[in-house]
Amino acid sequence: MAASIAGMIRKFVLTPPTGEVSFAERGFDLTTPARQQLENSALQFIVGFEIAIEQRDDESVVTRLEALERQYHGFAYEGAAMAYTLRDVLSPRPGNRQIERFLSGYAPQHIFMAYIGIGFALARLPMRLWRRALPNPMALPDHPSLNWLIIDGVGFHNAFFETDTWVREQRRPGPLPWDGPQWYVDKVFDQGIGRAMWFVYGGDVPALTASIEDFPEARRGDLWCGAGLAATYAGGVGRDGLEALVKSSIDYRAEVAQGAVFAIKARELADVMTEHTDLASRVICDLDPHDAATLATRSVIDLPEDADVPAYEIFRQRVQRHFA
Repeated sequence: MAASIAGMIRKFVLTPPTGEVSFAERGFDLTTPARQQLENSALQFIVGFEIAIEQRDDESVVTRLEALERQYHGFAYEGAAMAYTLRDVLSPRPGNRQIERFLSGYAPQHIFMAYIGIGFALARLPMRLWRRALPNPMALPDHPSLNWLIIDGVGFHNAFFETDTWVREQRRPGPLPWDGPQWYVDKVFDQGIGRAMWFVYGGDVPALTASIEDFPEARRGDLWCGAGLAATYAGGVGRDGLEALVKSSIDYRAEVAQGAVFAIKARELADVMTEHTDLASRVICDLDPHDAATLATRSVIDLPEDADVPAYEIFRQRVQRHFA
């Protein structure tokens, strides 16, 4: 039996209740056609967390994750990354890096979503424990600048679970224990909020648009970027909905398309391309998914690590220039 007694205790104590991600419980829009697709995505995150928080060894975790419905694998691995991060924090052995071992050896193809899952863990930890929770980005697959997606994950978590505070009241995060300038922490945090807003409004483009337009203008580009990523990765709407998204965000076309490119790259890397991501690539980016993913791959080459602007932002700007 792969699960240990300690694992079953961790599962009982730490696993978020399924009801926590229920749209009814969260007060999200229950009437949109995208509701079921988006809610299923959130539920698969919980399933992935449960598997990784309980199982004794990585092989057992991967076997169970791979048995889940394929289109939701990214969300399940995201939940697993959150669980591994919490296991590291709770481990009595200093420097125990289960998350690094898991991602470098067993799930490198899910690195985009895994970083976001680590952000979920940080959002539920006291800030004094963040340093203990954070993996060494140099020990993980892909470019180390992608670790900014952890802050994106914190923003998504807060907006999803405390929507009034972060979406309707438009709170900013304030200083966080993160190696990077505060102005850029705010930007990436907003990208996470924008991703969550696609879920909050159930893929309802007019409601999403009205909410984003209520934010200060300086924040809207990052919010639209996050919404574009979520619409492309999680889906929920067809061609009409995607075309409405493009039309509503026309002043932020480059940001929306860049978010979509990141989502496409994440799915291509994991070899889990879906019909809705393929369609979003063609509608939002006017690109074949392979070409969109290649744009991301090309844009990460030779990123400077000593510039005044974080390498992750240079990565984003390179992709955005293609669409500007």
